[in-house]
Amino acid sequence: MSIKSLILAVVLSVISLSSFAEVVNINKANAATFKHYLKGIGAKKAESIVKYRTEHKRFKTVAEIKEVRGIGDKIFKKIKENLSLAEGVVSVSKTKTKTVKKKVKKADEVVEDKIENRDTDRSDSVHDIF
Repeated sequence: MSIKSLILAVVLSVISLSSFAEVVNINKANAATFKHYLKGIGAKKAESIVKYRTEHKRFKTVAEIKEVRGIGDKIFKKIKENLSLAEGVVSVSKTKTKTVKKKVKKADEVVEDKIENRDTDRSDSVHDIF
């Protein structure tokens, strides 16, 4: 297995650990929750969602989120399955964030160990040739 493949596998596993699959309650969630759980939603769009909701009291339909500046059909298609008017997460759990950070750190350590072992194995092979 090449180093690139190993690093790609670790990155993909960490991304899956961060879980973009949670349903978000668009009538109660804070900006950090939108940013964390919804693919394609960054800090600026997340703040825009909260601002729109505050100005309009609440979302009456999930599709109404397309009225928020910066969220069009393309982004809506990506996130609509993860939106709810009444159910779902409303804030990012600090415990979950810490768990993901620990898993990322552990994955980094595993990659570094693999690289060190690979380099050691190669140097041993070179010595065996001569």
